[in-house]
Amino acid sequence: MASRTIRKLYILVAFLIILLSMDAIFAQGQGNGNGNNNNGNGNGNNNNGNNNGNNNNGNGNGNGNNGNNNGNSNNGNGNGNSSNGNGGNGNSNGNGSSGSGNGNGNGNNGNGNGNGNNGNGNGNGNNGNNNGNANNGNGNGNGNNGNNNGNGNGNKNSTAPTDYEVLTPTPKTGQERASCKARGACYGKTLVCPSQCAHRKPKQNKKKKGCYIDCSSKCEATCKHRRANCNGYGSICYDPRFIGGDGVMFYFHGAKGGDFAIVSDENLQINAHFIGTRPEGRTRDFTWVQALAVMFDTHTLVIAAKKVSHWDNNFDALTVRWDGEAVNIPIDGEAEWRTNGEEREVIVERTDDANNIRVSVAGLVQIDIRVRPIGEKENRVHHYHIPANDAFAHLETQFKFSNLSDFVEGVLGKTYRPGYVSPVKIGVPMPLMGGEDKYHTPSLYSPLCKVCRFQRQPGFGAIKEVAQY
Repeated sequence: MASRTIRKLYILVAFLIILLSMDAIFAQGQGNGNGNNNNGNGNGNNNNGNNNGNNNNGNGNGNGNNGNNNGNSNNGNGNGNSSNGNGGNGNSNGNGSSGSGNGNGNGNNGNGNGNGNNGNGNGNGNNGNNNGNANNGNGNGNGNNGNNNGNGNGNKNSTAPTDYEVLTPTPKTGQERASCKARGACYGKTLVCPSQCAHRKPKQNKKKKGCYIDCSSKCEATCKHRRANCNGYGSICYDPRFIGGDGVMFYFHGAKGGDFAIVSDENLQINAHFIGTRPEGRTRDFTWVQALAVMFDTHTLVIAAKKVSHWDNNFDALTVRWDGEAVNIPIDGEAEWRTNGEEREVIVERTDDANNIRVSVAGLVQIDIRVRPIGEKENRVHHYHIPANDAFAHLETQFKFSNLSDFVEGVLGKTYRPGYVSPVKIGVPMPLMGGEDKYHTPSLYSPLCKVCRFQRQPGFGAIKEVAQY
């Protein structure tokens, strides 16, 4: 009898242990299968994904946080639909946290097939390294900083020639140096300014050449005058002639007295005010860019050419306004004006004694600007019929952008899109770009047009109009 009693007690104890184990499986199962967990290590749609996923730093194929296998899990190790369980024979489809066993529990911390964050596989997230729609993805994903076929948000224009980090100058000669960050063969290389132009900005000498660091495929540091190059990428000159980010030249006539979005992106809008004349018998205006409004954050920087009757090279016909207030650019010393906004530094510096400046908005754009008139010979050759009491002073500009998105808009901006194909007729004397209706804005300061993308941040107030035609 005693032995039978002992055997019964053993059976009861074993049964209780089994029940406790099953409860533990449902409390915290660490299953190895398809759990919908966070921090799953499998093929989920994850954050921090490194492979084939739409991930945020996900290393697997799942929709998860730190998921390393094919599940929807938070650190899930297996197939359990349970919490804190260490055992069990369940094999799949768990939705939970911290699961460690093989049970059918919805567990947390399951390491299998979960939709978690920081998953290591093919998830939908950020920092995915392969084939995902991810941010900072290094594979074939649509991501930020993706190195293979990624379309996302991050260093979106990382092929920009000016994408570099300034290093300390060389100790003996003081030549400035920079480490290139742009994608391509120049990535990570250190470029040193030539001894003939040791500084990017010559000190107290506006007419001296400066060092231009080019981290594109050219991968070089050269000496250049800091002026707008009307034959260079991103230029707008003449009446007006554009050279896009794709290197294709085209004309955009706009309309006399009209305002048009030159660039419209998530964090930057540049509008242009056009002046013009229409001689008798013509069906379209001759036009030129008279003013630019650069809008970002809560600020607006306006650069405009004054209306002058007769041109004098020694007379400064440039005006600059910051949030509606006139700005005085010094002529001597550093010959610059600067301010620190909420997030970025803005510098306006003279590159000649008069009518030439460089505008730099940190992290967004650099613009070389020159004011020039319509000369007598130019007027005669092109039959502009400019009135005798107006020099039609206008702007010649060249833009260098540092962080445009893949969906940038604007007459000039869209030419910087990846894979952009220009619709203009190549090879004709005057290839025309249409779209006046798409890019027309209600005023120089308005970010609104049919295709505009810029959203003004709260805190922007009304500003006064600059003197225009």
